Amino acid sequence: MNRGPIGCFDGGASGRFRVMIQTDSLAELPAPWGSYDLSSGEPRAVRIGPRDLWLHRRNGEIWLALGPPPSGFEIRTSRDEAPPSVPPEGSGWSRWATPSGEAKVSLRPVFPDRALVLQPERPFRLLPRAKARVYVRVPLWVRVELPLTDTPNRTALLDEIPLSPLSDTWWGALSHGELAYWLPTTARREMRPELWSPHLAACPLLVTNQASDDLQVEKLAFRVAHLSLFTAEGRFWADESAVTYLGEGEGAQVEMAGLPPAEAPNGRLVMGPRIPAHRGMRARTFGRLAAFPFPGGGE
Repeated sequence: MNRGPIGCFDGGASGRFRVMIQTDSLAELPAPWGSYDLSSGEPRAVRIGPRDLWLHRRNGEIWLALGPPPSGFEIRTSRDEAPPSVPPEGSGWSRWATPSGEAKVSLRPVFPDRALVLQPERPFRLLPRAKARVYVRVPLWVRVELPLTDTPNRTALLDEIPLSPLSDTWWGALSHGELAYWLPTTARREMRPELWSPHLAACPLLVTNQASDDLQVEKLAFRVAHLSLFTAEGRFWADESAVTYLGEGEGAQVEMAGLPPAEAPNGRLVMGPRIPAHRGMRARTFGRLAAFPFPGGGE
């Protein structure tokens, strides 16, 4: 996986081509993310937010064990104590035979692979032509990668693991909706210091009402698969998402900036989007709290 400067068109008024700097090595990521050397033959225990992982190299294979997921949704959990040196009994190991003598494993943060359905801290109403900027804290997933010694700058994906459990939900009409995750958190109007954690990313969301009627923001679908992930001063940020509501029949226009947000102008790129968003993309974004009887459903 190559690392270096990446060009991106800044679609703002300047219309300039801007070069972003991608992280040169995993060592630049805040702990406990990064690269782990398993050549000693002893298991390595890693705690990321509410989840424990164990990494082991044995008989030419890479082994991975997971601690049990949190019993409930834990978005702020950040435990300082070290995890147990070995996984709990019955955890089980996943095993991969490697093509060469690989002895290092990388833990890289990524966004979830589906849209997240969430609600603001307090529902609010946007008058026509009004704007509101909110922040969504998204629990990251850990991507377990194996650098391939016989193929420079290439990695093999071993697994992707949610750090906080996410419930499946359905967003949209029954006939033409999409499978999503219900995120039991809140969209906030500000990011305070106590809200940060190593397993969370702050995602700015700019909502604009271009319809002729008021927009009641009760619940929304946040399409994180189109976001880029940046790091700055030991914290994770996403690029700003701009959602423009066009009316009940028109839906919303969604655009991702592709650049570090204003709060972290010197942020370094960790991961690009899973699915690049095309310019002018439209998607159903807003829904009502009582639209469906199960958590997170929206119309």
